Amino acid sequence: MARKKDKEAQEQPVALRHPLLLYYNLGRRYHPPGLFLFLMGLFLLLPAFIRELENDDVDPEALAGVGSVLILVGIAFLLFSRLAKRRAYVYCRPDLLEIKLPFYRVLVSYRRINMVQSVQALQLFSRESLKGMSKPLMSPLMAMTAVEVQVKSWPVSKKRLRRMISRYMFSPRVEGWVFIVPNYSILMRQIEEQRQKHEDDLQGKTSGSYKDPFERYQEQLSRERR
Repeated sequence: MARKKDKEAQEQPVALRHPLLLYYNLGRRYHPPGLFLFLMGLFLLLPAFIRELENDDVDPEALAGVGSVLILVGIAFLLFSRLAKRRAYVYCRPDLLEIKLPFYRVLVSYRRINMVQSVQALQLFSRESLKGMSKPLMSPLMAMTAVEVQVKSWPVSKKRLRRMISRYMFSPRVEGWVFIVPNYSILMRQIEEQRQKHEDDLQGKTSGSYKDPFERYQEQLSRERR
């Protein structure tokens, strides 16, 4: 019996949270300045606590005020760095595709997905188009294979999504998402499996052989009232 359970556990698909490497790189860039500002703030606080470090030309309380601000800004940078590296991912839930970002989350129904395919990042974004902060974030990812998820419609207004999410997560050639993750093949398989499952459920519902939980609940209430 124990062997049977172990075998069943091994056969179950592994649910992975696929880190979004674009945001991971963003988090890495925020860490050094955050740490620098935090340490600089601590340094400016020292004269307020150690008299030997006091200077007649500069008020220790003024230095302490500046130091406190730098510490708070540094902590904010470090917090964002941690969130970007650990809380930005794509997760194939059984019911929805979850796109989690540091301060924003999008839930996409599998029925909105039209097609899933792999594509080279270079085929979507040219190196010449990388400017400003985008260049150090995307340059290391240009040689990677991305997952392009074509959608029939967006869960919310696309303009709103573009205000909240990096433009490098949207396909420039079709209506769809672009996910650059460490293991694109696993993510593709998981999305396609869930998409196919929901498509089969919809076909069963259309043919009358399937009823969703809400419909079954309504029928149960009707029988109880009788």
